[in-house]
Amino acid sequence: MIFVDTNVISETLKKTPDEAVIAWLIRYDTELALPTVTIAEIAFPIQKIRPDQRAERLKQGLSDWRRRFADRIFGLTEEVALVYGEIMGAAARQGRGMSAPHGMIAAIARVNGGRLATRNLTEFETAGLVLTSPWEF
Repeated sequence: MIFVDTNVISETLKKTPDEAVIAWLIRYDTELALPTVTIAEIAFPIQKIRPDQRAERLKQGLSDWRRRFADRIFGLTEEVALVYGEIMGAAARQGRGMSAPHGMIAAIARVNGGRLATRNLTEFETAGLVLTSPWEF
């Protein structure tokens, strides 16, 4: 399974998404999974910009992703929480800060498959994951 970081999903919600990202998503569709943290990171800005018209378009896009991946959405568990601590501790010891949401996404990916698609390759380097960037497809 390849977990998708928030920036991959956000790219698809743009009026003109990057063609390489769309091609990559089509190519790997059956292998993709969605972390609940990604849903949260998209849901918050949608609520923040309400009642802007963009909010409805973005909300529909997120709803489409959630429906499409209903059987491939993974969240925080006790095991993921412990791995999150390991990932964040390792990053801190190496002087490589990582945001809490990215640490949670990395932990979900590591516990459930070990692969992550993101544009932020450098931030996830210490997480012990196989990384790929759909922008380089």
